[in-house]
Amino acid sequence: MSRADGAVAPLRLVTPLERVEKAASRLRRTEFGGGSARSAMLNAALAHTVKPFISVWARMPLAPWPYFLVDYAGLALKPVEGTTFERMELPSCKAEVTRTPSCEDRVVVYLHGGAFVVGGRFLHRQLVSRIAEATRSSVIAVEYRQLPDHPVSASIADGLDAYRYVLDSGVPASQVVIMGDSAGGYLTFQVALAAEKAGLPMPAGLIALSPLIDFDGTAKVTAESAETCALFPKNCFDGLSQVVLRASLRAGEGHALPDAPSRALLHGLPPSLIQVSSAEMVYPDAVSMAESLEVAGVDVELQVWDHQVHVFQAAAGILPEAAQAIEEIADFFDQVIPDTLLAYA
Repeated sequence: MSRADGAVAPLRLVTPLERVEKAASRLRRTEFGGGSARSAMLNAALAHTVKPFISVWARMPLAPWPYFLVDYAGLALKPVEGTTFERMELPSCKAEVTRTPSCEDRVVVYLHGGAFVVGGRFLHRQLVSRIAEATRSSVIAVEYRQLPDHPVSASIADGLDAYRYVLDSGVPASQVVIMGDSAGGYLTFQVALAAEKAGLPMPAGLIALSPLIDFDGTAKVTAESAETCALFPKNCFDGLSQVVLRASLRAGEGHALPDAPSRALLHGLPPSLIQVSSAEMVYPDAVSMAESLEVAGVDVELQVWDHQVHVFQAAAGILPEAAQAIEEIADFFDQVIPDTLLAYA
């Protein structure tokens, strides 16, 4: 390129950091506030009960903990009235199909959270039933293989099997959304990437609630949100890393933490919605994932609430912020899967 004085101007290359900063400035981010009295009470309750327990676990993560017992806590939470549950078999795990009276021809492949060690049939039933009701969908909740007996790669494979099952049953990809919370948020993106690699059509959309994205906890424990998180102590990622690495070694996968989807090639992914609280440990992960999607040219929205616990959406029957978040999820569904009757009206 020549300047007016005839000299040749030096070529200026755009650095990856500049591209990220530019994308971050374009990122569609919606702030919802928060801080209701009920959310403050829930924060305090978890900070004085569950958080200390997780801190103890993180100091002895390789002990034979009875992880399966946590799942039964979900039996105390009532699903939406009229909800039905149907058991089904996938190649390497079980799943449960959840339907409510509002069910239409939409399908959600749901990947539950629980740090890859807890959760299964019961713990997320109430949240899944509310999602089914709000989105008018059948929800296939995948009881994927988990740590410490199976590596994270097995969890991804089970999620992919569930998505493949839905497509093979005759449901078009345009009627399917893959969704998950916490560890399931990680799986949401990894399953979509695995589906793309396998040559499967992309779902209509992806939804991640308070997603764990990077197993390296450095950015999370040094962020301001680590000081305000009511659920996770700073040592939790040290403990989780030990469990993940041992399972990986046992499976012959080597001594390395699983890849973060935020560092993958993301340009082929469908529209995505990420919800998170600015006060929770995984807040930096949610932001980095949203920015990476924006850099890749994916239609993404980051929705942020203040002063909320991790996966606060699970308290939709108690917290006004959680009820609002479920409404936003329903709105996203209507955007990516338009109502057929309205489309032809």
